[in-house]
Amino acid sequence: EISECDWSSDVCSSDLEAGSIDEIHVELGREMKNPSDRRAKMTQQINENENTNLRIKALLMEFAQDGEIEGVRPYSPSQQEILRIYEDYALANINDDDDIDFLTTISKTAQPTTSDIHRYKLWLEQKYRSPYTGAIIPLSRLFTSDYEIEHVIPQSRYFDDSFSNKVICEAAVNKLKDNTLGYEFIKKHPGEVVALSLGKTVKVFTIEEYERFIKDHYSKSRGKMKKLLLEDIPDGFIERQLNDSRYISKLIKGLLSNIVREENEQEAISKHVITCNGGITDRLKRDWGINDVWNKIILPRFIRMNKIWNTDQFTTLSQEGHLIPNMPIAYQKGFNKKRIDHRHHAMDAIVIACATRNHINLLNNEAAMSKNCSNRYSLSRQLRRYEKITIERNGVCKEIEVAREFIKPWEGFNRDVYSVLENIIVSFKQNLRVINTTTNWYQHFEAGKKIIEKQSTGDSWAIRKPMHKDTVFGKVNLRKIKTVSLNEALKNPNAIVEKEFKIKINDLLRVGLNSKQIKNFFEENKEVWQDIDLKKIQVYYFTDETKEKYFATRKNLDSSFDRKRIEESVTDTGIQKILLKHLSNCEDNPEIAFSPDGIDLMNRTILELNDNVPHKPIHKVRWYEKSDKFAVGATGQKSKKFVEAAKGTNLFYGIYEAEYTDKESGEIRYKRVYATIPLNEVIARQKVGEPSVPLNDTEGNKLLFSLSPGDLVYVPTKEQIRQEITTQDIIKERIYKTVSFSGNQCFFIHFKIATSIIDKKEFSALNKMERSITDEMIKEVCIPIKLDRLGNITNI
Repeated sequence: EISECDWSSDVCSSDLEAGSIDEIHVELGREMKNPSDRRAKMTQQINENENTNLRIKALLMEFAQDGEIEGVRPYSPSQQEILRIYEDYALANINDDDDIDFLTTISKTAQPTTSDIHRYKLWLEQKYRSPYTGAIIPLSRLFTSDYEIEHVIPQSRYFDDSFSNKVICEAAVNKLKDNTLGYEFIKKHPGEVVALSLGKTVKVFTIEEYERFIKDHYSKSRGKMKKLLLEDIPDGFIERQLNDSRYISKLIKGLLSNIVREENEQEAISKHVITCNGGITDRLKRDWGINDVWNKIILPRFIRMNKIWNTDQFTTLSQEGHLIPNMPIAYQKGFNKKRIDHRHHAMDAIVIACATRNHINLLNNEAAMSKNCSNRYSLSRQLRRYEKITIERNGVCKEIEVAREFIKPWEGFNRDVYSVLENIIVSFKQNLRVINTTTNWYQHFEAGKKIIEKQSTGDSWAIRKPMHKDTVFGKVNLRKIKTVSLNEALKNPNAIVEKEFKIKINDLLRVGLNSKQIKNFFEENKEVWQDIDLKKIQVYYFTDETKEKYFATRKNLDSSFDRKRIEESVTDTGIQKILLKHLSNCEDNPEIAFSPDGIDLMNRTILELNDNVPHKPIHKVRWYEKSDKFAVGATGQKSKKFVEAAKGTNLFYGIYEAEYTDKESGEIRYKRVYATIPLNEVIARQKVGEPSVPLNDTEGNKLLFSLSPGDLVYVPTKEQIRQEITTQDIIKERIYKTVSFSGNQCFFIHFKIATSIIDKKEFSALNKMERSITDEMIKEVCIPIKLDRLGNITNI
């Protein structure tokens, strides 16, 4: 170490004696020691390198599990170096400084999540470009909500969660693509401009650009390129789904056979399990006249539609002259008269139960053109009605028998089917689980054996419903305008809206005039102040939190911002003025004004729209609404962040009985009052072991009963309201299912209705009702009823 140092100092060779060497060594060691800031940088670099090595190994392990990549060795130094070089090449082509800064969050992370790894793999594979727009995907935004993993073939059309069916693209583009194939999406939206966050836009490829881009960038990934260029889901995909269905059917047949197998049966499928397809049941329904029964079942709803629309288009006459349901041509697309009523499941079950093995064998043989004619003929003679007809051939008349429809299972079959379907009450499965205690399992070894044991439960709870919507609001106190009289306006003259009128009022008050004298002044000078109505003076006021609560959040401008919404919901009056002027310039058409091109035009002319006063570009606005929201937490900033309940989380609706005195008779009477119990209150109550619905409301009223979505209620007649009702008294047409509730409102639908005949037209804009078909307010008179799984009433 000494020999490598600079000896031009005062140290001489004669001084290198045994006793002084240690002293020289120590001194030189102090001179060689790095400064603290440089040592900190070196330590940081070592940690980052170690994290990079661990992350590279994690990526290689992920690649090793990918069946499409061969020969991956996660612990190979050479392969680690190859992947690192590829990363450096990809990252070297990034121009955005923000992306370089963002490397600290992923490139220096030792153990990224599986989702991060998938995003990172896709990003590298795509050469950091979106497949539908060609736009660069910044690494700084890759792991944010601006970009999403998208399925080229939508999972709603074909379940394929493989890596070759995934790409990374802009979240807004993914939303626009919806459930179309990648190539379908390009055909529907070629060259369309899509608005992104932060006021940015991106342009969708044209068909030619898309084809060229995919072939250039995915030539080495043939499977993904094929899926990106698919115009339709090929038969091979459908065949795979059919194979899955066949496998499931075979498994189910084996399970059911275990239930009905006789003692000596050895076959895998019991002789008591009979399978058939939808084509067979459709044929039997037609021949047995079940379709006519179904028309009779659903006919009252179509007659009601005629009355609502004041028309006769929803019914027609059959060939036999019977009135049957009919759907106008304008609404026939996507309509299926079988699916509008829940009882079609029972109808199918009846047909399948009455079908025999002989029915199935005969129809299968006929469909397959089986050569076993004698067996087929004998089966047909047993199951079908035959009719004699006369035919003429070569001038000779001959009488032959012709097979007609299948014989009905028994005499009066149609009458019995109608009776059964008409009297069925549909039961609905409910999921009211809100919280449960967490259960943890751990493993340990005892005497060399691995034992898995349940950990003792503590106070940890798992919540089984979404706590709230994603959007966070802040509470606001708004300045609004109201109309008051002159005397009321004089209490706070500075709140008057009209500026000149406000100045004059203040001048008159300053010289000592009272309200009567001020009124006389304006009446004497009507010609000057002819625009002022002293009975209707507009003044500003601020909302009172004790009476009205308003909450605001930021929202991207879009076509939903019409004139009414801008005036009533945008908090900033200056921005209101700009938006309204721009909307007027676009002929009050928000589709044009607030499209991506319209917003761009507004920001280019914003100086003119704001009366030549400079203003920053507008892409988001702060809008408010009046509603019931609750704080995210009770301490710190969480107490100032407000959210609203997510859709479908209102699970309990309390109906209470309030006592009051009748003004005319002075008698004590009772009425119902209502309350929706928010999810956050339900969670708090269940945690401490209290019932989900309080036994008394805030006014001390006693709970009568509570309702949840899926509960059935009975609407008694006027005669039944004041008497005890038994199971025999129930009129099935007056049974309704609870659908949803909010605040004091509660919505229902008839228990048998699955979907509306016409969306938002048969019942209401929400496809549900507060009033019964016979016009009673359901919540005011309803009685809850309980059913078993088979639809039998067990309790009223």
